[in-house]
Amino acid sequence: MNYEEARQYIENASHSGISLGLSRMRELCRLLGNPEKKLRFIHIAGTNGKGSTAAFISSILAVNGHLTGRYVSPVVFQYEECIQYQEPKGIHYIDRELFARVVTETAEAVQAMKDDGWEEPTVFEIETAMAFLAFVHWQCSVVVLEVGLGGREDATNVIGEVLASVITPVSRDHMAMLGDTIEEIAAEKAGIIREQGRVITCQEKEEALSVIAGEAEKKKALLTVVHREAVQVLSADLEGTVFTYQGENFRIGMPGKYQVENAVLALETCRHLPEPFTFNTEQLMLGLGIASWRGRFEVVCTRPLIILDGAHNPAGAEALAESIRTLLSGRKLHGVMGVFADKEYETMVGTLAPLFEDVVTITPPGGRGLDRETLASVWKNQGCSLVTTGETVMGALKEAMNRCGEEDAILLFGSLSFFRELAWKQ
Repeated sequence: MNYEEARQYIENASHSGISLGLSRMRELCRLLGNPEKKLRFIHIAGTNGKGSTAAFISSILAVNGHLTGRYVSPVVFQYEECIQYQEPKGIHYIDRELFARVVTETAEAVQAMKDDGWEEPTVFEIETAMAFLAFVHWQCSVVVLEVGLGGREDATNVIGEVLASVITPVSRDHMAMLGDTIEEIAAEKAGIIREQGRVITCQEKEEALSVIAGEAEKKKALLTVVHREAVQVLSADLEGTVFTYQGENFRIGMPGKYQVENAVLALETCRHLPEPFTFNTEQLMLGLGIASWRGRFEVVCTRPLIILDGAHNPAGAEALAESIRTLLSGRKLHGVMGVFADKEYETMVGTLAPLFEDVVTITPPGGRGLDRETLASVWKNQGCSLVTTGETVMGALKEAMNRCGEEDAILLFGSLSFFRELAWKQ
């Protein structure tokens, strides 16, 4: 296949939907020569903060000389983001030639599975296998791997050597797949913990921590818990945040107080890695300071001030509200929101509605997108004085810009899926 044919193959496979379980993935990897067994991983599960935590960890590893693979889900601005590597000079997405090659290899293995009577792998399983092939091709010394959904039965959980299992805060999301309670969801996330492995976590909800600690004890894994009260924010603005942790001061360039928790989780992860992945405080500071992560309270324009934030569930909405109160106090806010229909969008709007002057609602791309009219009615019911709908992201943004005063701010938030239309801003 060439690049265009490979992209079409992935597009066709994307209609397969979501189906948890490891049997298909194990067979697919076997047919590809088990590339996942040739790599070392830092495995990350959780409800919110996976991407930011992974960005901090990758930055620490890469800036200190380790060629670091990274598998990202979901992508924000372009498809090739999903498979990337980072080294001291920066981040590199998979190129078209290698993309076509790994799709071709994987497609041949998928066809062999179908010929043997196997159910066809999902698109996420196909992309995960492609990522493993790419990481082997690049000879990555370590891979930072984000779980797609849950953990226990997620396609990424077929991996072999795990240097550390990281579990970011657990909250209610994907209940139809993972369970109705925090305990049930946490149990799925804790499924990535390895026998006698290392586990690093930060949990606000005691019921989630209890489940994770229980699983770690069952598997005789070394558990490190990051406690929020050990962190003190010294200053925060749109340029980043300075905080103190265990008697030392750190600075991160990612704005938003919630990023401090992700940074400390990354910091503790890298402190607990085995040789040769050991770092002194100065090396940790350097990696944290230069880390970046697209679409998370990201300032993409200063005149007018435009910020993108991937708040897509209630916990994300609460974090966004905190950042708004901390960093945008006194500004009038104009919103553009689109969200998936399977999210708790009424709770999200209830959290954010008091902060906005007006909102334009849109329907995110794909079959999961909540209709913009339905979302608009929720905002109206929450008392927002001016709510309109937009047919496109760019149209909605232009409408918000027409309302925006010189000292105001525009926030685009909800599903990360609609940010791709804004790639021209970068």
